[in-house]
Amino acid sequence: MKRTDHDYSVTLEEGEQLYEDASLKAIGRIESAGLVLPSRPFADNGEYFDGRLPPNVSSFTNSELGEIYSMMCQHADYVHSLLTQAKAETLNSQEKLKLAKSLVRKTKTGTVQAKEDLTVADARYVEANVRWIEAKTFFELLEGIAGAASRDLRFLSRLIETKRLDIEMNRRDTNLAFGRHPNKRSR
Repeated sequence: MKRTDHDYSVTLEEGEQLYEDASLKAIGRIESAGLVLPSRPFADNGEYFDGRLPPNVSSFTNSELGEIYSMMCQHADYVHSLLTQAKAETLNSQEKLKLAKSLVRKTKTGTVQAKEDLTVADARYVEANVRWIEAKTFFELLEGIAGAASRDLRFLSRLIETKRLDIEMNRRDTNLAFGRHPNKRSR
């Protein structure tokens, strides 16, 4: 990026590369902090876990509930990590779109409306806009998946707590049936 005569403008390619580099640097900062982005979890059968709860999850044993809860936690972590990356990609593509619009607009002549019309019809602007729409759509779809993953985790957590309470109630009932009062201490 060689600048002359106080012209600090960047080309579209230079600006896009700078924005792309910013995203890569952010990921590098995560890695240099010793953190690792979550990866997609595998199910017991070796296939990727898709994050869907089985329809019979309410009849799972405690061990099975523990396994599916663990898988759902990993899945939710993975999806929320993707969501964060998609949000960054949306911001990045939005900035690229603004840059493309500005640089294209500078090349157009005519009235304000004519310059605007020529700008939004320019292939460089349309290409940047398409990338922004794709990034934004991906982000919004992931928001829905992340919401479903969080909801399913809450459901599993409530199911586990309900089973825990059932076990405690059965233990109390058993103690009472054998004449052991829960508030009396044996000597």
